[in-house]
Amino acid sequence: MVTTIVAVTALVLALAGLTLALVRRERRARALAERLDAADPGSGTRAHADAQREQEGPRGQAGGLSMGGAGHNSAAP
Repeated sequence: MVTTIVAVTALVLALAGLTLALVRRERRARALAERLDAADPGSGTRAHADAQREQEGPRGQAGGLSMGGAGHNSAAP
């Protein structure tokens, strides 16, 4: 019984920590975007940063690449 309570408590704390980290990350991204827009509204810096962030894969690779075993792009002809 005690083990179950400890496990559930640990799970709830982990989920709360993850949620807090995601909220903070989103707030930082918005603040950065606002600063970029204020610095030079016509430069397109924010749009470029947003596009780059969307394309990043889990290890920093572009999301659209399909790498084969030899390190070659298997999506290319």
